[in-house]
Amino acid sequence: MKSLRYIGVGAALLAVTACAGNPQSSVSQKQAKSEERTSIQEAATVASIPEPVVEEPSEPAFEVPEVSILKGKAPGEIEAIFGSPVLKRQDKPTEMWQYLTNSCALHLIFYPEGDKGPLSVQYISMNSREAVKSVAPEKCFESQLRRLGAEKVKELAG
Repeated sequence: MKSLRYIGVGAALLAVTACAGNPQSSVSQKQAKSEERTSIQEAATVASIPEPVVEEPSEPAFEVPEVSILKGKAPGEIEAIFGSPVLKRQDKPTEMWQYLTNSCALHLIFYPEGDKGPLSVQYISMNSREAVKSVAPEKCFESQLRRLGAEKVKELAG
């Protein structure tokens, strides 16, 4: 029992001497902790600066066609209007192309017509880039068309 009492007394003495240490080092430690907190707060402030918002006009400068206009189009026709896809995946006999805007992803799935016919868009899928959720097809397609510009949209509808 005496040994436990000595350990307790020793621990208490260590705690008291640690607190009564050099007052100057205590100030330095406080200053260092204050500077560290300030540095962390500045880093948090920098990290939380929002990205600039790109204002999109409320009405497009063109009439937005139905997304179904893409169905039946050949890969060459799509590439002539949309450009090269961000992602192109080939799983014979199909291909999947992906086009991105800030708000959504457009996926075009090409299947052959018949057993060995040429590829054409048979399926269209869209999803949000902000969260795992679907998006309104009209809004997503509109954002894709805004990326292209009015002339390409006319070409597509033409």
